[in-house]
Amino acid sequence: MLLFDKVGATISEGISLVRDREIRLGVTGLSRGGKTALITSLVNNISAFGLKGYEDRMPRFPEYAARGISYGGIAKSRDFSVTSFPYGSIMKTLEQDPPEWPESTDGISEIRLEIRYRNSRWYLMGDEDRIFLDIWDYPGEWLMDLMLLDMEYEDFSEKCRERLRVLDGVVSGKEFADRAAKLDWQGAVNDDDLHEAVTAYTSWLRKCKDQGFALLIPGRFLLPGELKGAPALEFIPCPDPEAGKNAGSSSLYAVLRERYNYYRDRIVRGFYRECFSRLDRQIVLVDCLKALKGGRETFYDINDAFDTLLSHFSYGSSSFLSRLFSPRIDRVLFAASKADHITNDQHQNLLSLLRSMVLGAMQNVRSAGSQAEFVTLSAIRATECRHYKKGDLDTDILVTGYPDDKPYFPGSIPSKWSREDMEFFQKNFDFRSLRPPKLGADRIIPSMNLDVVLHYILGDKL
Repeated sequence: MLLFDKVGATISEGISLVRDREIRLGVTGLSRGGKTALITSLVNNISAFGLKGYEDRMPRFPEYAARGISYGGIAKSRDFSVTSFPYGSIMKTLEQDPPEWPESTDGISEIRLEIRYRNSRWYLMGDEDRIFLDIWDYPGEWLMDLMLLDMEYEDFSEKCRERLRVLDGVVSGKEFADRAAKLDWQGAVNDDDLHEAVTAYTSWLRKCKDQGFALLIPGRFLLPGELKGAPALEFIPCPDPEAGKNAGSSSLYAVLRERYNYYRDRIVRGFYRECFSRLDRQIVLVDCLKALKGGRETFYDINDAFDTLLSHFSYGSSSFLSRLFSPRIDRVLFAASKADHITNDQHQNLLSLLRSMVLGAMQNVRSAGSQAEFVTLSAIRATECRHYKKGDLDTDILVTGYPDDKPYFPGSIPSKWSREDMEFFQKNFDFRSLRPPKLGADRIIPSMNLDVVLHYILGDKL
């Protein structure tokens, strides 16, 4: 029976693709970049489609009124083998008193949304049509593993040696280097010694993550999920580029190369097929403030991470045949996330900073034939910006919904990176942890520029 269910689902999916009634959206971002918050906000706000007065929340989504959108909500899952996105439990954490931010994602999940609207085709005038939006969520730690798809074990080891060398002044890798140097790479595997080296390498990756670095491989060392304790994660990069030359088939070097190949071909490639190989549209979330806070090394590391990452997606204009047999991402939206941490007068600088950070990636996307745009975004808005004028003081300030929080001006954002601007930003910007907003009786999550996102992702399909 399961076989016929899958065949039926495949046929149904094909019909939706032929009619252009299905959008497969990829929300791409690094760890703690705001993916889960954005997906939650999209589900919440789309579920409010058709409610009285909701049109007023979407001034820059003109298709909402023009196409007569009457309904939005969660639809039946497309793939019953994939975990459903935990929207209900996330909303419970946001609605409790006091509200809490959702937990970080620890596995792959999917949610399918349905939108109903008035059909504009002359031969179906007056009938109701519908479109489906499929969205995947996944741990950001796993994302950088896509770069391993192009690497042999020797390439992976060389890349890691380079990272250890470049980041040594910020995060010392001495413990791992000492452990790895004691291993007999031409001899048989000693499981205890190898495990200690794996633990030391994982500890180094975790320290790098705490410092704000993004280019961390393998990502499942940081968040193993169902692979915790599995031999597939018991490998490390080789510190000696000459170690493999005289290594036999049963040597430590050969065993680790085999485990790496398994990880790349079975785990990473499977992750890519499940989450990214069939995308139509993409939102790339970039936490620019985190990049600035981390300093010069972190800033450039995040730049390099996105340049490397986006090279593994298929971009280009979409056609009837390509949607069926070779899907391509025809629209990309680069979004500077957590824009509610700054005042309105700083948004243009944040947008300029975002452009400078992803310039190379954006040019590659456009050269492949895809459209690309930029936006500042807060998926779950925790502040409001107000103008304050008293005496000589004339400025924008941020306020939260909590009476015990005093209004404040967080600071200025540089429009592009320079050592002087970054040092000024790090010394003067008010980095504070915001509490989630208290939801009103309508349970609709407040956001910033979500209508711009919906217009760009959905507008031309309605």
